[in-house]
Amino acid sequence: MYGMSNLLAGQHDLQKERPPPGPPTPVTFPSLAPPDPSLAKPPASWVDDPRQGIPAHLIKLKKPSDVNLDTLALLNITFGPQCDLETIIPSLPNNRRSYLPPKSWLDPPTSEELQTPSSTSSNSPVLLNNGRKSPDRHEFYMRAKELLFKNEDAFLNLTRRNEGTKPTLRLAHFRKFWEGLDNLAYYWDTSLDEYLPPKPEAVQEGNETSPSASPTSALPNSQQPPHTGPSPPPPSNGGSTPQDGSTDALEPRKKAKTEEAVSHETTSPPPPSPSISNPENTKKPSISSSKALPARTIPPRVPWATNMPSISSSKPLDLSNGSYRGYRIGNGADMPEQYRLDCVRSFVEPIAWSFGVTLVPHRRPPVLGVENVRFPVRMNSVAWRGPTDRLKARQGWMEGPLLGIQTRSEVNFVPGGDDGANSAQNLAVLDVVRELGGMLLLAQERARQGKTEVRSGEGKWWTEKPRWGGGSGGEVGEATGASDASPQDLGLKVDEKEKSFSSLGSRLGLGLKERKRPTPTEMWEVLRPGNPIWDQKIVYEAIGRERGDSEWDDIFLVSSLNHHISLVRLRIHSAYIEHLTSGTLPSPPPTDPQWCSPVLQRTRWYDLFRVEDRTEIMRGIWGLLEYLMREVSDEEGDVDVLMEDELEMTAWHTRRHTHQLELTPNHYFR
Repeated sequence: MYGMSNLLAGQHDLQKERPPPGPPTPVTFPSLAPPDPSLAKPPASWVDDPRQGIPAHLIKLKKPSDVNLDTLALLNITFGPQCDLETIIPSLPNNRRSYLPPKSWLDPPTSEELQTPSSTSSNSPVLLNNGRKSPDRHEFYMRAKELLFKNEDAFLNLTRRNEGTKPTLRLAHFRKFWEGLDNLAYYWDTSLDEYLPPKPEAVQEGNETSPSASPTSALPNSQQPPHTGPSPPPPSNGGSTPQDGSTDALEPRKKAKTEEAVSHETTSPPPPSPSISNPENTKKPSISSSKALPARTIPPRVPWATNMPSISSSKPLDLSNGSYRGYRIGNGADMPEQYRLDCVRSFVEPIAWSFGVTLVPHRRPPVLGVENVRFPVRMNSVAWRGPTDRLKARQGWMEGPLLGIQTRSEVNFVPGGDDGANSAQNLAVLDVVRELGGMLLLAQERARQGKTEVRSGEGKWWTEKPRWGGGSGGEVGEATGASDASPQDLGLKVDEKEKSFSSLGSRLGLGLKERKRPTPTEMWEVLRPGNPIWDQKIVYEAIGRERGDSEWDDIFLVSSLNHHISLVRLRIHSAYIEHLTSGTLPSPPPTDPQWCSPVLQRTRWYDLFRVEDRTEIMRGIWGLLEYLMREVSDEEGDVDVLMEDELEMTAWHTRRHTHQLELTPNHYFR
């Protein structure tokens, strides 16, 4: 249960010098300037020239760089501003209930709070739409307290190298998350990066081969090795203290540090050499992105490169001849994508299990149906509701979907290269289109509620009526001539062969039977529709959609970039889904003129390395699942539906009672 073959915890000594990894990857996010949507009426490309519509544009996409602003213009998406969790998670009308847990739930509950029933209106427990009891504050805190641990303490617990002074942490629900976060830290955690100068032998070899190859040749004391544990620069000089004053922003993993290394850190730094200039000139590297977050790092300690502004401004320093001490074995661009997916999935999964929801990827390739085009989209995992029937649950049946999980490996969203800002804009457009493709797939699957799949060619004459074969000479591949044996003789030979084969199997006690497979010719002769696209063991249902507002549906996605996650919401009309699937415009058009423009909203990016961020996004995912798994019949929008059901039941009882009065006594004994 706790073993992972790709776990990197404890495999690298933090104090051992090794060849330096690649330069750290800056934390950047896409910055998009979307086109203006058409709100009053559908776009002209939908109505005037169907050949220039969405399917024709998708067919022309041959490579990722072909996705541009025209793709977003055809989809006609309205991009809302960045919002908080209270805005993106719906609540009941008239503010009767908010499903987002309060921040006080992150504190340990008192004995009085544990004895208080979770129901707000009566003593009866609040039930979910799958019949389970809604999880209360106690269950929330049991999981949230595992996210409140410091990174260094949790990583020490994984490697079983606790120094004994700290109590052993209990990692149960989020243990796999901490294992995944530890793998991410080996590529993203730069809080203890320490670049050491090259050895004297390497410097001499560099001077012999190329005098200008090593910048340390002009420094008198650059060949002297630095102190074993140089202390980080003070905060006034761009040190390790974060700008917001939070101590959880860095949280270095000191799982392999010894007492000797700790004592070296507490000693005073060595006196500055003549080659090192005023430390005020050392500045923290900035992240050039309009949507960039401050990196969870401190400046790399490169003591031999602080007095060369001309060299550093002209080209990056060559650190290949030096050595390195720290966490990283690579940078974020080199990290395997599976590490990010495992970390995000193991973060959402313990929360989903509290509501009877499981995370399972699509068992069929996820494709978006756009008329007769099957467009492949990215969807790493999906949250499904388990059936109440245990037999169906064991057979693999699922209900939903509820929400999706999508991770992406792109890291460079800063303007650069020959195109400059255009390249960053194209990457941002591609990233958003990938999110939209996955969310539109979820919208199509939720819109299948109560429908049956129409397979390609089903009901057409070319899949039901034979139109070839039947001529003289036999079928294709099995032609018969005048000199061949008669069909009766062939039948006798086949029967004799079957009898001899079965008798041999009976004598050997194997019960062998002749294995009969259809030939390619026989398979070609079968007339049938195309293969099904829907999963036959999924009950498609729009779980959590309000019945009073059934024309609109809310699609949610847990999106991940770098080591951050964000909640994305797409509010989409059923007429838009129908137009996207079939290519026909609704007639008559819906009363809401904005049906043709779905609304996309997202939260900020939450850093999984920060305690405040990961507990905040846990509150958001918890509240989102509680909203989707709520019992819809308890809402005001379902009062009319319940009243209609009661009236129908009353009328049925009345008709039955009247029919019984008209029957003779003999009818009761038949």
